[in-house]
Amino acid sequence: MYHWEGKYWPLFKYDVSRVTATLNEYSKKAYSVEGSMSQLSSTDHDDAYVYLLVEEALSTSAIEGEKLNREEVRSSVARFLGLKEPERGGYFPKEKGIAAMLIDVRKSVSIPMSKSLLCHWHGLLLHGSEDYYVHSIIKGDYRYSSIGVVREDLYGETETIYKAPGESRDKVELEMNAFFQWYNDDTITCEGSLLSGPVKAAIAHLWFVAIHPFQDGNGRVGRAIAEHALFQDFARPPLFSISTVINTNRMEYYQQLRKTNSTLVVDDWVVWFVELVKKSQTKSLESIEFVLKKSKFWAAYGEIKLNIRQEKVMNKIFSVGADGFVRDGLTNEKYRAITGAPPATATRDLKSLVSSGLLIPSGAGKRGLRYFVNFPQKRELFEPKKASPLFDEIALAKLIKKIERNVDYFRGEKNPGLSKLIDEYKALTQGSDDAEAKLKSILI
Repeated sequence: MYHWEGKYWPLFKYDVSRVTATLNEYSKKAYSVEGSMSQLSSTDHDDAYVYLLVEEALSTSAIEGEKLNREEVRSSVARFLGLKEPERGGYFPKEKGIAAMLIDVRKSVSIPMSKSLLCHWHGLLLHGSEDYYVHSIIKGDYRYSSIGVVREDLYGETETIYKAPGESRDKVELEMNAFFQWYNDDTITCEGSLLSGPVKAAIAHLWFVAIHPFQDGNGRVGRAIAEHALFQDFARPPLFSISTVINTNRMEYYQQLRKTNSTLVVDDWVVWFVELVKKSQTKSLESIEFVLKKSKFWAAYGEIKLNIRQEKVMNKIFSVGADGFVRDGLTNEKYRAITGAPPATATRDLKSLVSSGLLIPSGAGKRGLRYFVNFPQKRELFEPKKASPLFDEIALAKLIKKIERNVDYFRGEKNPGLSKLIDEYKALTQGSDDAEAKLKSILI
């Protein structure tokens, strides 16, 4: 028996005292986000806004198993915001659709929730995506028949894990009207206090996906509703993305939703969701700091002349964000994949970026050597762990032995592998006179 089949549907029950401490932390951190935003210049503010919208778009789509083109999402977001961005070639309806919907959500903060608003979002989301469906899909309006959530195993066997209420459009509309009446009531209280944004977002998202009013796109629209509810606590939409955190906990997210299918007691869901919102704030602060660090980086190194390949790679590093190359480092192999450069060219380019101060090498060996962004700041949030002196000595000793064996074995013959080993050794020693002298004594 599903929760909507009981006589008390949709009276969800939850104990708000279980999230009081988290809500207090959330409220305090909200001021930190606002304070961090105040440090951004107009250009950096736009950069942060675009960055977080792109992360939200990519994440909310990834939760549904869709992988979007990051560059096209970014281009679409920037253009919809009125920023100078050239139109990219190609056909990208999904990227344009999710970008358009998320921007409209943020523009609609002061607008009451309604069928026309939700159907407008749904139409934006699926605009131009008809070719991706085997059967025709209704966009911009409620479904006209029953719908179930189906799970498929590795062998192709399907199982209906949830059936939504409403077997006709009229019945779906009745369900949604009750939802709108609750959502737009600003006087709703819980234990004597007005409903806070995070709790309202938790219930709104749960209630909407339980109704499942559309043929497709319910998850993405449902998460947009949750963000709209969160924005009610602020004078302007805050810069944080809940889908980014949900996507990293995707299986748990679905498990939490499934646990509510047969009960109106949703304490665990509310606790889980409110904690997720708080984590989203923390992620937002990191993203804002990343934008500040990037701005200071280019202020420090912007005058350094880069070739086309180097410029492409540095832009790629920053466009991927703090959880990509900035955190994990860039390898010679990745450099070649981004630029199409041959190994020797990639090695020279990377060595030049290190000499110019833009990158810092770390590790050793063909697979172990990585290059990290050299942010010109004292406090490095994403600074790579520096190898201990013992590790450096061991790494250098191994490289020296490899170089000696190469020199002895290939003496008098051309050896393409030796130059790679020498480059790795020099990158690790970073111009040390003693190290250079030791290398020279081996090569003589």
